[in-house]
Amino acid sequence: MSRFTGISASTGAALGPFHVMAAALPKPSSIQSEYGAEFELDALSRAIKAVSDELGELAARATGEAQEILYATQEITEDNALFAEAESLLGRGHTAAYSIWEAAEVFKQLLTAAGGYLAERASDVTNIRDRIIWVLSGVGYPEIPLLDHGFVLIARDLSPADTTDLQPGQVLAIVTEEGGPTSHTAIIARTLGIPAVVACKGVVEAAKNDESGSVGVDARAGVVTFNPSPDLAAELTALTATIQIRRARKPLRTNDGYQTIDGFTIPVYANIGRLADTDVAIEAGADGVGLLRTELLFLDRQTPPTLSEQRELYTQMFSRFPGKKVVIRTLDAGADKPMAFITFPHEPNPALGVRGYRTITINDELLNIQLEAIADAAKVSGADIWVMAPMITLPDEAAHFVALAHSFGLQTAGVMVEVPSAVLMSDEIAKASNFISIGTNDLGQYLHAADRESASLAHFNDPWQPALLHAIHRVASSGSAYSCPVGVCGEAASDPALASVLIGLGVTSLSCNVSTLQDVAQAITSLSHVQMREAATAALRATNAKDAKEFAREHLHKLASLGL
Repeated sequence: MSRFTGISASTGAALGPFHVMAAALPKPSSIQSEYGAEFELDALSRAIKAVSDELGELAARATGEAQEILYATQEITEDNALFAEAESLLGRGHTAAYSIWEAAEVFKQLLTAAGGYLAERASDVTNIRDRIIWVLSGVGYPEIPLLDHGFVLIARDLSPADTTDLQPGQVLAIVTEEGGPTSHTAIIARTLGIPAVVACKGVVEAAKNDESGSVGVDARAGVVTFNPSPDLAAELTALTATIQIRRARKPLRTNDGYQTIDGFTIPVYANIGRLADTDVAIEAGADGVGLLRTELLFLDRQTPPTLSEQRELYTQMFSRFPGKKVVIRTLDAGADKPMAFITFPHEPNPALGVRGYRTITINDELLNIQLEAIADAAKVSGADIWVMAPMITLPDEAAHFVALAHSFGLQTAGVMVEVPSAVLMSDEIAKASNFISIGTNDLGQYLHAADRESASLAHFNDPWQPALLHAIHRVASSGSAYSCPVGVCGEAASDPALASVLIGLGVTSLSCNVSTLQDVAQAITSLSHVQMREAATAALRATNAKDAKEFAREHLHKLASLGL
């Protein structure tokens, strides 16, 4: 029996056989092409188109944030700069495979040096490169197998494209050696409701050397065990059975939200990104929408969507939630979300440059048209529409956006707190805003200056980190002092135990992935508000993420009996 520890990325447990994803092809030889530059250029062009088409097909089948990620990856594939870099190497007599490998390395170094969001895209460039080289080799890209039994998927890392067609039930759990708790793999695993452990060092080599063919995964604790003992196997089997029973339980719910055992009501909203997500959110038991991303309407376009196009789509989406709250975020562009119709300035570090609210304020017409479309749709939809701006840094920005939204007739306007300066100025921002929504993914990585896609820095992006908890507590306290509701729409709200702590910290609402919504609701309705406050107080006393989680769970005993 061998045991490995990583970071829990999606709660749950699994026991069964495992499959190790094939490693990428080795770096191609720098030997000169025997066919000539014209042949290699044609081969590369066809391979790039094949990969782009495949990514587009995968994106069309995906939903929510996974779809956004895949469309953004497809845009990188079609980037002329990547092709031009490879073409220059072809001109020196190299093969298409070697040229695209070296071109990708150039771009990966640039993205990694940029840090933040752009650094996250480096892994996507790696996957694009690997897919192109597989096509050039004439061998199919190693896909996740369709087996007649369930299995645990083990990999060094998984790209968004790898995970698109994962089937919950067949893939019992995901374990990766790289990645972090807010990486793309983690987000997609939570979206699909698949238990996942990431940043699990040594797990791939261990899987290759294990002869038992069996692995146990306790994703609550981030523990992976090869050849588990009979006692551990029985424990994991019992845990999976407990989870099934819990999911059949109907949590206590009122018209205003889910209710704790001492009568405290918490609305639990859904994060969505497209029209098809609305039905899924309703079926999942969402009290409304806490984050409606608008980027999908803008992606893959050479010109911005018109007023009528936006008005029609927003009306359709809002109308699915009559009488319920829908929080819509204005366009979050820049850094890893480039838009063809926006000219971004050349910046040495785009992740710390013009992005989010900074992008739309230098494109006044873009923001004004979006707000007008939202306001028009709000009037006819019957939903309670709240609008917020992303990446607000200063109180003056908050005040400007709120006033602008009000001028269009949108009465409830707020901001997202995702950067440390906004936390430090949260009193003034709460005074200027009708509400605040905390984006814990960005806030966590900016607080710790740690790229959330970096495996070596994954522990900094554990949402249980005390610095992040203190930041949330500070913002929630500011909201309470100035009667400004404070919600959380980041990935932290999708962890049932942490969601309970967030409420204890003073957060007034949660918005999470639809696949985790019922788990969060089960946690809330099994606890008292008093227990949540005690758990939050205990977590704030910790100096590291591990202790924060352990201290909090000492006050959340019921969760263990529910398999949470």
